[in-house]
Amino acid sequence: MSIPSFMLPTNFRSQKNVKRLIKEFDVQGYGIAVYLLETLAETDNHMYACRDVDLLADEMRVSISKIESVIMNFQIFEIVTTADGQMFISSKLNKWLEPYYTIKEQRQLAGRISAQKRKQKQIEQLNLLSQIDSSQRPLNGGSTINESINESINESINESINESINIVDDEAEKWRIWNEQQIQKQIKIDKLEELAIASTDNQVLE
Repeated sequence: MSIPSFMLPTNFRSQKNVKRLIKEFDVQGYGIAVYLLETLAETDNHMYACRDVDLLADEMRVSISKIESVIMNFQIFEIVTTADGQMFISSKLNKWLEPYYTIKEQRQLAGRISAQKRKQKQIEQLNLLSQIDSSQRPLNGGSTINESINESINESINESINESINIVDDEAEKWRIWNEQQIQKQIKIDKLEELAIASTDNQVLE
């Protein structure tokens, strides 16, 4: 838990109730009041149990009665009753802490907005990467690969067929060679298509 900070008014000591505090207890009374204010600022809900005033007396090396007098008699602090017993608070302190909590809330809001913007930017980047990936690796990638394979095979095998046919003069022999070449061509195409499908499946799994 961060310790709240507050600005003590520069004219605090000039207020009549504080002057009376100083008149009765000298400057020590002023120091006790500021110590109590700082203690409240550090505590949860800015309240302190009256039953534990003796602990503060030990810290400040002053009497319990003097602290109780500062709390009760100079309109700097108030006593409230809660489920945990009587507590002393300071409405003045709560007012002085308002700027701190305003700034804290603004920073928290700015942090949430910044986090939301970062999250939105990450989502946009992921969508963009997804679109780029889809354009480079389409779902029908297997068909695209097959088409490229077929084109390459057709070119090489057709060249081979043409060369064989040009060498052979006999018409029947030409057709026999052509049929064998076509069969071999289809076998190669089938095998390469199977490899292409397997490659596409692996890409999807990745």
